[in-house]
Amino acid sequence: MKVADSAQDAFRTLVLNPASVFVAMIATVLMRCSGTSFLVLLNPWEVSLLLWVVGYAAVRLSLLGFVDGLVWIVGPWLPPLPSRVGPKPVFQHKINFLDVTYLAINSIIEYVFAMNIFFLLWHSPFIVRAPSSLGVLNGIVAFWLLLIIDDSMYAPLHRFMHHHYVYRWVHKHHHRNTFPARGYIDAANEHPVEQIAALTLHWIAVHVVTHIVGLHVVTVGAHFGFKALGACFNHTGFDLRFKFLGIDYSVRAHETHHRKPQTNFAQYVMFWDRLMGTYQKYESGHARREHDPTTAPQPKAEPNRLPAWADPAVEAMRGEVIESKICGKLE
Repeated sequence: MKVADSAQDAFRTLVLNPASVFVAMIATVLMRCSGTSFLVLLNPWEVSLLLWVVGYAAVRLSLLGFVDGLVWIVGPWLPPLPSRVGPKPVFQHKINFLDVTYLAINSIIEYVFAMNIFFLLWHSPFIVRAPSSLGVLNGIVAFWLLLIIDDSMYAPLHRFMHHHYVYRWVHKHHHRNTFPARGYIDAANEHPVEQIAALTLHWIAVHVVTHIVGLHVVTVGAHFGFKALGACFNHTGFDLRFKFLGIDYSVRAHETHHRKPQTNFAQYVMFWDRLMGTYQKYESGHARREHDPTTAPQPKAEPNRLPAWADPAVEAMRGEVIESKICGKLE
């Protein structure tokens, strides 16, 4: 795709998009009701442009160097997902101009959110900051509640974004990759409206938990780091899984979502999918063979492990996939 065509496509999906217009309207109303200007939202600390840019670079370094870097340090020590083992490598969407545009915009959104959450942690009377005040309720219990409440909102929102009237405007871009493998790049490669929506839920969860059990600044940082690591691992081929107190995190679950888009909408609390009837157990994509308990042979990889709705030829030509067989008419 030529750069001019890609730029036109970016303008169309970002500006000439009812989802973008809707979010802009909601943001305008909220800022007017709260008496906040757009400039204050972008720069709550009122720092100079130079310091703003330095802060942006620091946040990028933290996400790409420490968070995503940790994924690629730990990941190779983990077993690969069963779908990634076999003679045929899984298909990978190639990063193009539109992807880079979305990633650049989302990096700014992440930075603005980080500035506002840090401002909240520094100034809010509801956030506990003294190290000696860290306890069970505002620590461990609050951390658990942040994950539960955040995912309780995210799972139904994620499902809503797959509705055939909504999907093509926002979430379709993220599903251009059926087998995510690039960590942060594949995780953040989504429409900016989706990024804003997810971070808004994070903001709401912080306020809700604060008023339920209290919240320590360390807990907010731990939750933020856990979410960032989980999102990056979810978009790799590393088979990371763990469970504790209702938290059911599995890269397998999210890969299943990318392969079967009407399933597994939650991120770490699969209870919400079981409640919605959308939970799907993991399948490797390998051909099944008769089970022989005496030999227990390893399954042989199928020639093509892509789902029926994902067509590499269409992806290569148009930069998108066809999902009509699974999600209904989405074009």
